[in-house]
Amino acid sequence: MPELKINGRPVNVEPGATVLAAAEKLSIDIPTLCHLKGCSPETSCMLCVVKDNASGRMLPACSARAADGMDIDTECAEVQSARRGILNLLLSEHTGDCEAPCRRICPAHLNIPLMLREIERGNVESAARIARRDLAIPAVLGYICPAPCEKGCRRGQVDQTITIRALHRQNADKYVPSCNDFPKNGKKVAVTGSGAAGLSCAWNLRLLGYDCTVFDVNAVAGGSLRGETALPPEVLDTEIRWLESTGIDFKLNAAASSDGFVAVVEPEEHKLAVKAVANGKAAARALDRRLNEIVGAGAERFDSKIGKLRDSELQELVKNCPVDGKAEAARCLHCDCRKPESCKLRRYAEQYGADPREFPADERKHVQLIGHNEAVVFESGKCVKCGLCVRITKRAGEELGLAFAGRGFNSQVTVPFGESLQNGLRIAAAECVAACPTGALAFRETEERLNG
Repeated sequence: MPELKINGRPVNVEPGATVLAAAEKLSIDIPTLCHLKGCSPETSCMLCVVKDNASGRMLPACSARAADGMDIDTECAEVQSARRGILNLLLSEHTGDCEAPCRRICPAHLNIPLMLREIERGNVESAARIARRDLAIPAVLGYICPAPCEKGCRRGQVDQTITIRALHRQNADKYVPSCNDFPKNGKKVAVTGSGAAGLSCAWNLRLLGYDCTVFDVNAVAGGSLRGETALPPEVLDTEIRWLESTGIDFKLNAAASSDGFVAVVEPEEHKLAVKAVANGKAAARALDRRLNEIVGAGAERFDSKIGKLRDSELQELVKNCPVDGKAEAARCLHCDCRKPESCKLRRYAEQYGADPREFPADERKHVQLIGHNEAVVFESGKCVKCGLCVRITKRAGEELGLAFAGRGFNSQVTVPFGESLQNGLRIAAAECVAACPTGALAFRETEERLNG
């Protein structure tokens, strides 16, 4: 049995085993995009590169056979640099948004596309829960937010922007939180001020399991929100009552005290309430990281960006949401990725600090969505040509399956003979979607929930 070392740890493996298999035996994670257990290695992505210090060679772990005397390093600076370069090359050809422009531009980072789709499906309580989770005071913002999200809505390039602000205002009362909805970590925090930032900070701390007391020197809660002429005072009163129902305590005519609290927060208010809400959320998360000694500044997630779409691309997306007789929320073009959590390309781009600008493409791929009215959709611009779906359909015995067409840079995955995606994936659709390392193959109506 070959004996080798990986990251200084000895391991024995069966003859013929790969370096990747040896690493798995030690519970050492090596990133892969094209590896599929039960299939011969393709080494099409090369992201699994490692260094053998004994020979000085860089090797693809998914195909290199483990041998006596190997001294494998999976995370040295040279390996990290190589993986970063590979990711940058892949991202230079990647045409897809991790997040929709409307969510990206919202200071409070409301998951607008998911909220809209829940409204479209009739799941208004779920939609209201999403809005309250991200906005803290969705009804209030429904009256006074300048709605920057609507300026970023691509639907406006086709006809009319979606009335996002009105929708989260209209549905805000469909979900009323209660104490039983939240975890408890046994820690108490004092929040100074009951303006938009203070309310948001308390709410987000509550979501994280803290008991919160909001102190305000004024006789009524609300801070500068009380001066908003466009905001009916009863709407603000109702929002504050809802926050109280979650267990948040309000101490009015009182200055903040540190007695009995693990921390006192001073969240920064802002003249724009939605930015104050964002500040409160950031303050709550920063405190949570500090109290739990979480290393790092809580940087934003990697976010691939297409930029401005061509008219022909917009019309391609419009095909996916016919609007005759449909409700307002159904007009959403679904710009965001359907697999924001399981996308390996995004995860590894974050992990290795990838930068898609290192190898700028002369011209980006055309945004295309295949399978508008089918269970599975395929976005070719997100495909990294790993070949997993091709191997899976062949192994499953699909009559048509998927195959590569073209050569070199212009090669692409397609259904043979111009057939529909549904005809190509009669047996192995679910397996292909699960194996796809990006959002290229996804179920049309089933999506992951992005919680951040």
